[in-house]
Amino acid sequence: MSGPARVACITLDSAEQSLLRQWVSHGLLPHFGKLLEESVSSTTRNPEIIYSSTLWPSFNTGVWPGRHNHYCYLQPDSQGYGLRRFLPEHLSVDSVWNAIAQQGHRVALIDVPNARLARTSRTLQVSFWGEHVVRHPLTCWPLSLEQEVQEVAGADPVGACDLVRQRPHELRRLKDGLIERATRRADLALAVLAQGPWDLFALNFSEAHCAGHQLWATRDPKHPQYRTAFRALLGEDPLLDVYQAIDRSLGRIVDALGHDTFLLVLATHGMGPRYHATAALDSVLRRLDGVDVPKASGPIETVRKMWLQLPGMVRGPLRRVADLLYDAPRQRERATRRFFAIPTSDNCGGVRFNLRGREPKGHVEPGPPYQGLCDWLERELLLLVNAATGAPAVTRVLRGDLLFAGPFRNQFPDLVIEWNHEAPISAVRSQRVGELRVESLNPRTGDHRPKGLVLARSTDLAPHALEGAMALVDLAPTLAARLGVELSGIDGKPIPDFLPQHHYV
Repeated sequence: MSGPARVACITLDSAEQSLLRQWVSHGLLPHFGKLLEESVSSTTRNPEIIYSSTLWPSFNTGVWPGRHNHYCYLQPDSQGYGLRRFLPEHLSVDSVWNAIAQQGHRVALIDVPNARLARTSRTLQVSFWGEHVVRHPLTCWPLSLEQEVQEVAGADPVGACDLVRQRPHELRRLKDGLIERATRRADLALAVLAQGPWDLFALNFSEAHCAGHQLWATRDPKHPQYRTAFRALLGEDPLLDVYQAIDRSLGRIVDALGHDTFLLVLATHGMGPRYHATAALDSVLRRLDGVDVPKASGPIETVRKMWLQLPGMVRGPLRRVADLLYDAPRQRERATRRFFAIPTSDNCGGVRFNLRGREPKGHVEPGPPYQGLCDWLERELLLLVNAATGAPAVTRVLRGDLLFAGPFRNQFPDLVIEWNHEAPISAVRSQRVGELRVESLNPRTGDHRPKGLVLARSTDLAPHALEGAMALVDLAPTLAARLGVELSGIDGKPIPDFLPQHHYV
């Protein structure tokens, strides 16, 4: 090994590939543009429809969600009608990174979401320093690394970006914090690389994820949440400013790695305007089932609106308790209904049936009654239209147990709804439902899109663009193959186009 790492993987979480390509063509992202010229490139195929939460576990394990059982950060509690937080330790399969370390290789991971790395003398891991979702304090291995992280990078200058309200001064602080975080992330990466050489080095940039969710309306005058004050205070395109900060840090890390390292760069999935009707889904389901809105719902929603207007520093320490209090009355109501909405991710909606034998107080009989109810509800959901445009509000309704093969296929939402993202949805209507307003309390103005982009650069690869899309689960096995590690029992396989010629001739 002649450089700081034999194999390196740098992920750009939720960096929109169309913007990357546009800004590269204009010379605004010189370091990413140079990598694009020097690499084998391909789009990626992520898990179907429920991709934003299933992506990272699938990437880390090399298996599709039906085998690792993670589709949302909140999933139904099998013991009742509540929701439990899904953590990396709940995954049913181990990570590819541990299989690599078990073969005697030195492995370092920095802020790779949902990654589990065994604590050995060959491993180094920094978790929850500057991830998009803040669910845990900074965690380091070895334990002595925490002091070095604090000295080199300090505390995360952003924190929980979902606590930011759509107010120009708060968004300006967010933008500046994300730019600073991208810079400090490079500082941390270089400090860890200096402790090499590493066989595998992996680092995630979360800044495009936070910026895409919170800053999308600041660059889009057509967005319903756009305000003229955005441009005056935040500049012409705050999202570009954050991407350029990532690009500068990417360039520093790539320079340190040199050309002897096999480098894989992954823009995991994309972003676009947040147009969907998830906030109205449970109201739609109530009307379809003839269920009245609980009397306590109005006061609860009023209190929640007041709560969300409080500054993030007030809400932050109490978020988990507030979520539990908000969901408690909903748990009691779910037990009385035939079907209800459950969290998936905002870009799609999830419906769970109160199935006898699965739920504690099931109302729906399994077998033909369940299948018939699925068919009927699917038809009704597809009849929903965007009240403002007359276009369909729903593009697809998929059966959760048919999405992914594996032992956990029945743990997914019974129905998964893909919304039409072409235009804002302020209200939905159908003959049976009538008209319902979509009133979301979520401050995000951008949301996920499924396409990703992957680059592979190595001295033994000739740069070119590939046709088709590479399966997400194939990427980690490819990194392992580059180190001579063969993996078994997973869904993914090494990508021949990313391997030296002698590997597959």
